[in-house]
Amino acid sequence: MKHRQLLRTTYWAAFVFSIQVALTIFINSSFLSSKIPDHTIGLFYTASALVTIIGLYIIPKLINKLGTSLILGFLILANIANLVVFTTVSNPLVIAISFITFLAFNTLIYLGIDIITERLSENAVQGDVRGTYLTMMNAGWILAPLIGGYILDRLGFSILYSFAIAIMIPVFIIIALQLPTIKTTHASKANILQLATKFMAHRRFRLVFIVNFILQFFYAWMVIYTPIYLHTVAHLPWDTIGIIFAIMLVAFIVLEYPLGKLADKIHIEKHLMIVGLVVMGLATLFVGHAPTLSIAGLTLVLFMTRVGASIVEVSTESYFFKCVHHDDTGSIGFFRNTYPFAYILAPLLASLILKFGPLSSLFPILSIICFLGVIVAWNVKRVK
Repeated sequence: MKHRQLLRTTYWAAFVFSIQVALTIFINSSFLSSKIPDHTIGLFYTASALVTIIGLYIIPKLINKLGTSLILGFLILANIANLVVFTTVSNPLVIAISFITFLAFNTLIYLGIDIITERLSENAVQGDVRGTYLTMMNAGWILAPLIGGYILDRLGFSILYSFAIAIMIPVFIIIALQLPTIKTTHASKANILQLATKFMAHRRFRLVFIVNFILQFFYAWMVIYTPIYLHTVAHLPWDTIGIIFAIMLVAFIVLEYPLGKLADKIHIEKHLMIVGLVVMGLATLFVGHAPTLSIAGLTLVLFMTRVGASIVEVSTESYFFKCVHHDDTGSIGFFRNTYPFAYILAPLLASLILKFGPLSSLFPILSIICFLGVIVAWNVKRVK
């Protein structure tokens, strides 16, 4: 099977897997709050992030030795088991442990798909490849809130997680059984401290890492707290929230592929990062006013937050993967650590803020963080 056909198969795997992730990610915090006290939710996200950081260091090494098919197959089956726990077990401790590993394994599966995609693509078309890859993933994210909001309002959490199980089965078939196993041959031998030192010493890596961290911090606060805020403070039903989120996520489909192509032609990743962060910051300011906005107004505001996020996402992805060697799985894994790092810091900082202010206070603070990212992006050097 030729590389182009294998890439298309990988895109489809990313699409189907993203439906499962998006189906559950916006309701996970609400599900957990029905089993454990609200003030402890952030701690479980932080615990999951710590497990993810360890996994992002270990999994590339295991892939180097055993290949993607075996490692990803195990992770997918493990997450199917975690979803079964959500639908059948009532013990809060068992649910909490499954929750921690479920979130961590989702990120590690994405890392494996990243490695496959990177190995099958050429540096000259990274913007094209990453734009297509992200567009396919985000197509899954648009479908999922519509399905999830409808199911949750009418049938409850158990049926929604059962549906997620059904989605994971074809993901297993595609990734573990249809795609050839990939082992890298020039993987980084550095430990996590050495990788951190490498990123801090390498100007391009350091700056794009920080910008991507801010993006992931933005996602963390939005994913954990926006659904709770809209449901409990703005008093919106889940099916309405699902429709709003689906429209909001259209921004990723519309923008990421053409911007990826554009980045390949004229190398404007730096400028895209700046524009995206500014749009994110401006739009996020208005999210805290959700109870006073019409449904159309709120949808527009949330849509614009994702316009900015999509611009930052495709530009950071294109920039980083043009700087890194396709076999350097250690650096790719460390770059993906921006996600768990964000999920460690974001819930802890939010918990501190919420001791002194309402949920709505999170959004202007998040806006300031986005604007600080503009200063970092301004210093990024152009890459060809």
